[in-house]
Amino acid sequence: MKYYLVFLYIFTASFLFNLTISKQQENLFDQSKRLTHAIIHGEVHGNGTLPIEDKNSYLLVELRLSRDDRPRSIARNKIKFNNNNNNNNNITTQSFTLQFKLKYPLSKISPHNSYILSAKILNNQNKLIYIGDLHVPITERKNEQAKYLVINVIKTPSWYNNIDKLSLLAYKVTQWGGTEEAFTSELYTNKKSGIYTCVVCNSTLFSSKHKYNSGTGWPSFYQVAIEGNVATNIDRKYGMTRTEVHCAKCKAHLGHVFDDGPQPTYMRYCINGVALQFYSDENEMK
Repeated sequence: MKYYLVFLYIFTASFLFNLTISKQQENLFDQSKRLTHAIIHGEVHGNGTLPIEDKNSYLLVELRLSRDDRPRSIARNKIKFNNNNNNNNNITTQSFTLQFKLKYPLSKISPHNSYILSAKILNNQNKLIYIGDLHVPITERKNEQAKYLVINVIKTPSWYNNIDKLSLLAYKVTQWGGTEEAFTSELYTNKKSGIYTCVVCNSTLFSSKHKYNSGTGWPSFYQVAIEGNVATNIDRKYGMTRTEVHCAKCKAHLGHVFDDGPQPTYMRYCINGVALQFYSDENEMK
């Protein structure tokens, strides 16, 4: 009888242990299954008309990792306009709405990175009609993902394709607010007479008439060449409060402006050389 009770106790304990392990494994399996991918639902809003007569026109939604180099794609979804699953009933109007769904793997997500959700509308010749970007809060936890997002798109400007032609450093500076190393730009010591334009959209930004040697290692100007071509906003990165300078037309980051410059403005536009193109007065602008 005593041995019987011992055997029964061992059997019961073994059964309960195996049942607990099985449930834990099942929970881990279910959890890993739940955390494999996440889905973002949303809409693309725009003003204008779409090439709906072209059956090959499509919306491309892409989740990209934003780094100091060119953004790397995490996931993308190509949605044709003639897809009956889309409720795009109003795409013939002057303001359109396109619905999208994007599934992406959580295994590629890092909490230390930032992400951008982009929308591109292309025709049958893969020509960009509309573009739009949206910074999104993405984490490795599924329950913290964005549930529903709206991307506003604009008509693709003529200078947009110039972005892909930028050097890696120029891309880092103009698109992600980076900074080139001091004393590395040939434009820092440039003393020729001419104008300095935006490397992306070619807008006239600065003139050699207002350039001076600030000793900082970056091309410096005490005023802009054309009011309205250069815009500013507050930059609070890196624990500092500074005034960031960007191109008013294409929003390319240029540098920062400070109030320690020479007369008559006392301003110092400290600009990255890779964000500029120089055109000498001796040559015609291209």
